[in-house]
Amino acid sequence: KQWYQRRVAITAGQNPPIGHQDASVKEQNYETVLSVLKAFRTPEIEAAVGDLSDGDVDVLMKYLYKGFSCSPDKAAALLLWHEKVVKRGGVGCVIRVMVDRKGI
Repeated sequence: KQWYQRRVAITAGQNPPIGHQDASVKEQNYETVLSVLKAFRTPEIEAAVGDLSDGDVDVLMKYLYKGFSCSPDKAAALLLWHEKVVKRGGVGCVIRVMVDRKGI
């Protein structure tokens, strides 16, 4: 199960619909990533983030910030991921996502 969840999370984040004109495609991709993230147990999060490339870490951070703004009711779960992503990607990851105008 853990391997499958990691693969789905990595695959969904590898080709995000950045710049896609159809908002429904972006929303469907976001919902898929969010459902996969919610399926992880807390002890599994750090290992999953550790499997990501630097670029994938930045993409995951974009999804987290979208989640904070679009799904504030899920913010507590996303904060667990945020902590691990910052630990893995550093403050630079946060800065890159904040200044990048291409949204997910």
